[in-house]
Amino acid sequence: MVVSFFFTVQALSETKFLGEEKYWKAYSTNLDKTKTCFITSVPLKTEGKFNKKNRGKPYVFVTNIKNGTNHEVSVKAGFNFKKNKDVIFNVDGNKTKLFPVDDRAWSESSKIDRLLVQSMRRGKKLTITGTSTPGNQIIDTYSLSGFTKALRIIDKSCS
Repeated sequence: MVVSFFFTVQALSETKFLGEEKYWKAYSTNLDKTKTCFITSVPLKTEGKFNKKNRGKPYVFVTNIKNGTNHEVSVKAGFNFKKNKDVIFNVDGNKTKLFPVDDRAWSESSKIDRLLVQSMRRGKKLTITGTSTPGNQIIDTYSLSGFTKALRIIDKSCS
């Protein structure tokens, strides 16, 4: 099963900035003596008919847990996903379905995460397409510029 990484006030207060590469930022945190590193980015563009005031900030993450999970891909949408609706993770036309839980989405396995990270390393653009609880389709577009270098930062810090 997928290990999920949720932010708490405590985790955010202990988060250390490791570096930035173009559109990607790298961080680490030590929570319960477990070092966790992650890179994150925000969308360059958002499309869809919805009330922007009702949406939280969207992010895409790749997370490493020292002596544990490596390269776990997750999405934080900023809205709750509609139940039984696919979330599509699309790197330059290569589409993968993620499974949504509330306002987050993950792949089905660490094997799929590895494939997603490989495609993100080679890719130029990532789009995440999801449907909100009221039924609005929302498309977030991210740049993959700087992704590989940012990933190296957390690989070095949390390997």
